[in-house]
Amino acid sequence: MKEITTRDLRETLTLLLPQKQDDREGGWREEWKTGPRLWASLWPVMGGNGLLKEDGVYYRIIIRAGLNLPAKIAFLWHLPQKSKRLLVVTQPLLIQYNRFLSMTAEEERNA
Repeated sequence: MKEITTRDLRETLTLLLPQKQDDREGGWREEWKTGPRLWASLWPVMGGNGLLKEDGVYYRIIIRAGLNLPAKIAFLWHLPQKSKRLLVVTQPLLIQYNRFLSMTAEEERNA
């Protein structure tokens, strides 16, 4: 794998965190709360490896380590024309001397 540096983190993402909202009927619903903006490296994941559904669009995401992330997260990817929501489908892993986190995310279709 290529040696990653902070110069490779060229895309801006907003971290989205799930938050339970009372539905006033005795239950709750999950909504996404906006977290910090982060610099990231993104590139498409090509081909099926058995872990990912074949019909989805997936990206490998690299961010700097140091964040304490919950089990369920998403990102908002800021593009010139519109933003895309990316739902993280793999557990973030520390890579490259524990300096970066790597994860796979699926592009949300209805975003």
